[in-house]
Amino acid sequence: MSTNSLVAYLSNDGTVTTSYVHWDGNTTSVGWTLLEHYNTAEKAKELATTLGYASSLYETIEKSHADRANTDEAIVYENYLDFEDYIRESSFLEYVYIWVEHRNEWQVATWEHTKLDTISDEGLEFRYDWNGFGKLTDVFTNEAVEAIKRFRDIADKGNTDYIGYAEELEAGILKYAIEETTYA
Repeated sequence: MSTNSLVAYLSNDGTVTTSYVHWDGNTTSVGWTLLEHYNTAEKAKELATTLGYASSLYETIEKSHADRANTDEAIVYENYLDFEDYIRESSFLEYVYIWVEHRNEWQVATWEHTKLDTISDEGLEFRYDWNGFGKLTDVFTNEAVEAIKRFRDIADKGNTDYIGYAEELEAGILKYAIEETTYA
């Protein structure tokens, strides 16, 4: 199952350029890659305008293009409101990352999925609530703390494969956290 995301660039003129990433769209994967490898206006703009479609996001656009399933081009929205209408209506998106030029930072929008007590002919029913945009470093820190807890629990049950990733995430938290965070 994929975690779909967009990476976008909001220019000072109001246009928004977007590209799509199919796999691992959560903040501890795509979000972290953005912070580590595309964390300047120049790199963020190049990514949003030249990536188009990527199956996965890697440290370079060339590597991200190497295994992509198709060659869709980036999409440009004439204004932010058109872009926001699109992302609010696109239920397949789970994360939307946007470099905001006038703030010189990455932000991320997420949706909260709530399983309802009703079942339709199609199966379980869910409600999707848009949480809006927040600073990526803050959302990354919060989600990484939860991921570290899950990975450590898995490791405590005998699967030590997750210990290395938990340690990497801890280093990421220390690098990007604005306030002191505890995650024991």
